Amino acid sequence: MLDKSVAIKFINALLEVASEKGQFDQVEKDLDLVSGVMKKHDNLKKVLFHPSISRNDKKDVLKNVFGKSVTSVMLNFLSLLVDRRKEEILEYIPAVYRAVTDEKKGVVKATVQTVVPLTGERLDYFKKQLKKITGKTVELEVVQNPDILGGMVIQVGNKMIDGSVASRLKNLKVRLLSLRTV
Repeated sequence: MLDKSVAIKFINALLEVASEKGQFDQVEKDLDLVSGVMKKHDNLKKVLFHPSISRNDKKDVLKNVFGKSVTSVMLNFLSLLVDRRKEEILEYIPAVYRAVTDEKKGVVKATVQTVVPLTGERLDYFKKQLKKITGKTVELEVVQNPDILGGMVIQVGNKMIDGSVASRLKNLKVRLLSLRTV
C-alpha cells in the first residue's frame, strides 16, 4: 500500500512537466478523465493492480483505454507509474490531484457551518474576508447545521475555528465541573 505523499510527488512532477510544455490545462482534463474512469471501472483497477500481469500488458491496456483520449504527457505518466510499479497511485488520483492543482492555482477550500443559511451580501462579505485572511481565492461550501446552536464553525484547509454556541457551552460545562471538584 502506497502513501498518499508518494502520489502527491508524482502528480506534482506531472503537473510541472505539463506546465513546462504549456499543457497544464489539458493534463488537468486528462487527470479528470483518468480519475473518472478509475472510479467507474473496478475491472480496470483489478488488471492494473494485479501483480501477475506483466508491465507491458498493463501499459498496453492503458494505451488502449486512454491512448486517443489523453495527451502524450499523460500517457507517458501512466507508463512511468507501471514501469516503477506505482500503479496504486492511480487509486489516489481523484483525492490528490485536485488539491495539488488548487494549490498551484492559489485556491483554498473552506467550509462554514452555520445555523441559518449564509447567502447574498453576507456570503460575499464572508468570502472577501477569508480571501483577505488567506491571501488565496476561496471556494466556500456553506453547510447548515442546527447542532451548533449559533455562531459558526469555519474550516480552511486543515485549520478549524470553532465559534459555535455548542462549543462554548461544552467548554463552560468542563470549566464548571473542574471547579466543582476543587
